[in-house]
Amino acid sequence: MKNAELASQAGNGPVPLLEIDNVTLQYKTTEHLVTAAQDVSFKVYPADRYILLGPSGCGKSTLLKAIGGYMKPVQGRILLNGGEVREPNPERMMVFQEFDQLLPWKTVRENVEFALEASGRLQGKAAAERAAYYIDKVGLAKFIDSYPHTLSGGMKQRVSIARGMAMEPAVLLMDEPFAALDALTRRKMQDELLRLWDDTRFTVLFVTHSIEEAIRIGTRILLLTPHPGQVKAELNSIPAAEMGSASQVALETRINDMLFAQH
Repeated sequence: MKNAELASQAGNGPVPLLEIDNVTLQYKTTEHLVTAAQDVSFKVYPADRYILLGPSGCGKSTLLKAIGGYMKPVQGRILLNGGEVREPNPERMMVFQEFDQLLPWKTVRENVEFALEASGRLQGKAAAERAAYYIDKVGLAKFIDSYPHTLSGGMKQRVSIARGMAMEPAVLLMDEPFAALDALTRRKMQDELLRLWDDTRFTVLFVTHSIEEAIRIGTRILLLTPHPGQVKAELNSIPAAEMGSASQVALETRINDMLFAQH
């Protein structure tokens, strides 16, 4: 009986960590009811680096906010570990594009500790140790007692990532976190994110409108159509060893054609 059950479970394949099931999202402006995303479905598995890719206005960031619990679908469900997402929760931490996500009157250490303590995740010495661990992971141990105004944009983003990861969420939600950085810093941050992932194998859902960034960071890429965002395709990315090769060029061309080809 046990073997039969195991075989049955094996036949079902891996269980998704996050499931977006036929989700439609709308929001009101002063004049209109806007449908940001329509009938979107996808699954994110543990240790995925999952990318939402599409042109501006396709609902990528709106989807991320809904997954974060900051807005409710008008249709469909968002499930995390089988439970429906209804409100914000430390199991889903967000890193935004803006550099000024930190409390300016608190040091790097205090910013990360504050998130742990305010959420009830950890207190006191345990919070201090967890904060120091992740600050070191993002390469900022020397700046642990610095204030945000003394840090560069890239360093501030590293603190935001450390703060999110210190919560050890089920999934880290990243909304174009490197978009405002210059090209060299952006590449460095991409490399550091991948190094961090190699270290801890966290699950990340990453929004971008850069095809190159999607291929570089992602293991899987969901393509969304222009407004309202609908699923165009889901593609596997390429291994890191194939970056800069003909495989990257071919995948970039394929994605570009799928997103922007006129029909």
